[in-house]
Amino acid sequence: MATMEEIDLNLCTFHDSPLKSTKTSSKCEACYEDHHDNKQGYKCDFCEFYVHEECINTSIPSRHKHPLKLRGKQGDLSCCLCETELSVTMFYHCSKCSFRICVPCARKPLMIHQYKAHKHELHQIPINISFTCEACGLLSTGYPYICHQCCFIIHRACIFLPRVIYINYHDHRISYVSSLGPGKWTCGVCDESVNGEYGAFSCLVCSFTVHSNCATKWNVWDGRELEGVLEEEDEKEESKPFQVIDQNLIKHFSHEHNLKMSVPREEEDKRCYACTLPLYSELCYKCTQCGFILHDACANLPRKKRYFFFTERLTLCHKDHGHYFRNFFFCEACKRYCNGFSYSTDSEDRYAIDVRCASMSIPFKHESHPHWLVLCYAESQEEVMRCEGCDLYNWYILRCKGNVDCGGIYLCFTCVTLPTLVRHGYDNHPLSLYYGDKNVSSTYWCGICEEEINSKTWFYNCNDCGSTLHTKCVFKNLIRSSRPGYSSIMGNLRNVYFIPNNRLSRPICFLCKTRCVDDLVLNMEETKLFLCYSCSFSLYQGTLSLE
Repeated sequence: MATMEEIDLNLCTFHDSPLKSTKTSSKCEACYEDHHDNKQGYKCDFCEFYVHEECINTSIPSRHKHPLKLRGKQGDLSCCLCETELSVTMFYHCSKCSFRICVPCARKPLMIHQYKAHKHELHQIPINISFTCEACGLLSTGYPYICHQCCFIIHRACIFLPRVIYINYHDHRISYVSSLGPGKWTCGVCDESVNGEYGAFSCLVCSFTVHSNCATKWNVWDGRELEGVLEEEDEKEESKPFQVIDQNLIKHFSHEHNLKMSVPREEEDKRCYACTLPLYSELCYKCTQCGFILHDACANLPRKKRYFFFTERLTLCHKDHGHYFRNFFFCEACKRYCNGFSYSTDSEDRYAIDVRCASMSIPFKHESHPHWLVLCYAESQEEVMRCEGCDLYNWYILRCKGNVDCGGIYLCFTCVTLPTLVRHGYDNHPLSLYYGDKNVSSTYWCGICEEEINSKTWFYNCNDCGSTLHTKCVFKNLIRSSRPGYSSIMGNLRNVYFIPNNRLSRPICFLCKTRCVDDLVLNMEETKLFLCYSCSFSLYQGTLSLE
């Protein structure tokens, strides 16, 4: 047992006043434990400083090849064994190397009975070594746990890996397995190879596999352990979007009437109510009593879905997205305003993803690039990346896996969701998406706004007459073009309608007092007023008012 002189010597570096032996329930400055019963320790007469006697006992086992000494915290440090930040005032430190250990770890045995990770006892090595973790397959340097009976070695954090979880990159549950076995495995998050000899997460329904460390990232896993939790049958049923009436007839959850399988004529100029994109000569479902229509793929969209922007499961919604407009929302992925169906969070903030963005899978293949793209996100302002398609910076971006032959590429969701072939009132011919001249300095001018186009960014080009257009001018701020004639609700006003802006004389906007140049305008039927789409965005955001 340490003497009072030794105690004074140990504590002089981080407390100047004398300490007296006492029993109290105060919080210990070494381990931060607060006991309800009185515990023997040392307390200052002039302040609240108090330490347990056992926390500063000089006879504490070192568990290290060098002797350890008690010292005060200096800077941002973490414990070498538990890897948590040293938030306490004191810890044990080796003067010959960088080994440091918090007081709680110094008082605990370096042995864990963790049968989920391994069937034998695991012992932690208090020496910094290089090793490959059996649970995650990562080669790293640290203070691992080992099994003396079978040479099993593992990170401390990997001991507590969950067994069954959901992640936002996959709609099925995934389970931890100690090894995948022989074969070629690819991670569904980072798209890198997975070594089948080590532990990983795998789907029992399909061939989806994930690295252990990728599956348990804070922005991938929702933190819930589902081992022993049954998957409810009604949870599976609620993902079905429609009921089958007969061979050609369905009852979709989003519409009150039955929908009949059909193939529209091109001259009908119909738009899908879910994705709002045009319907050509393709299979669809039309309402038997009104103009409601859905692509076949959109009719089969699941009611519930997981998406890599959010850890919570999203719900397919077909109405009531915004404060002013019905079926009008901002897509968090492509950063556009949309008025079709969305996948939305159930939280109070109500984040939404339009159905086309929600249908994307990672890794993603875009025809502008020969290699697969993976999701990359910035964790700070300094890491925000520039998209090569629009030359704008974005927090979430798709990047090439880093193939040395292509030099890599960075694309935002706004650009990768641009259709490669479109029609616009400016030109009678189809417009093709052009991916810019990276090595040639050419001069192009937009036929709509008559301003110069950055030749290194993406733009639309007519192969027949050579006209060039900004992508933003073709779509303004809305790739999911609103359906003409589709009614909305705005404030206390009656129905307002989206109508094509194709008259000989363009209407004057009630808010900005200029002639509307957008493809569609809002017609407020009761007041006989018009709003251009740009102003409708501002009205939706609350930056403008009709009053």
